[in-house]
Amino acid sequence: MDLFSIIVLGLVQGITEWIPISSKTQVTFIYLQFLGGCPSLVIPILLYAHIGTLLAATIYFRKEVQEILKSILCCPFNYKTYTDGKNGFLIAALFFTGLVGFPILYAEKMLFPGLRGTSIFLLMGTGLILTSLLLLSQKKLQLRSSESVDWKDGIFTGLLQGLSTLPGISRAGTTSTALIWRSFDSESAFRLSFLLSIPSVVMAEIVFYIASPVGSLPTMDGLSIAISSFVFGYLSLDIILNFVKRVNIAYLAMLLGALIIIAAYYQN
Repeated sequence: MDLFSIIVLGLVQGITEWIPISSKTQVTFIYLQFLGGCPSLVIPILLYAHIGTLLAATIYFRKEVQEILKSILCCPFNYKTYTDGKNGFLIAALFFTGLVGFPILYAEKMLFPGLRGTSIFLLMGTGLILTSLLLLSQKKLQLRSSESVDWKDGIFTGLLQGLSTLPGISRAGTTSTALIWRSFDSESAFRLSFLLSIPSVVMAEIVFYIASPVGSLPTMDGLSIAISSFVFGYLSLDIILNFVKRVNIAYLAMLLGALIIIAAYYQN
């Protein structure tokens, strides 16, 4: 694979992983339609591309990851280790993601190969715009920070994230939508969404690898794509988080809703 294609695929994955337009859909589209790629290589390209952004998120949130691992190693037999705070949020979110996502994957593969999530996207987008209008109508907003997150937030976030197994549905879009609906401020909603991407992508990579043929992508090409997506993913993640710090949650919800609705029509 030539250097231009590697840079383009890394750029597309690195940016779209964090915004609600489904990175897997965009990478596949660019690779097949603009780069003249081979369909049999789509799966391994997606696997390597997501490894790059997974590494970017892990390094960016290294302090949170270290705290989570430290708390588990410190008290591995205490049930509160797995139910309180961010640990409870992540575990509940992953469980309910699987609860919703695996049946959808089965339906897609066995029953409804043409299944699409456009109507869900439209509902999510409309809901976010209505949320933004409600927020704008309130003079004093009691918004939550990431420190208040718990397993109940994880359940709701996981249920919506499970819908991202549908073609065209964005993981970032579903999780940030759920967290905004749970009244988190802009920065906290996105930070928690991106933190959740680490175990979620690991789980998805395993399922993706087991359930699909890997193809014959040369290892060096795959590693180059991973490096490219890591670089662009890390840089864009930092830019996005710095941006949302300065944005009113109401306007952010409206922008996110509009992007999701546009993405829904784009998938038609």
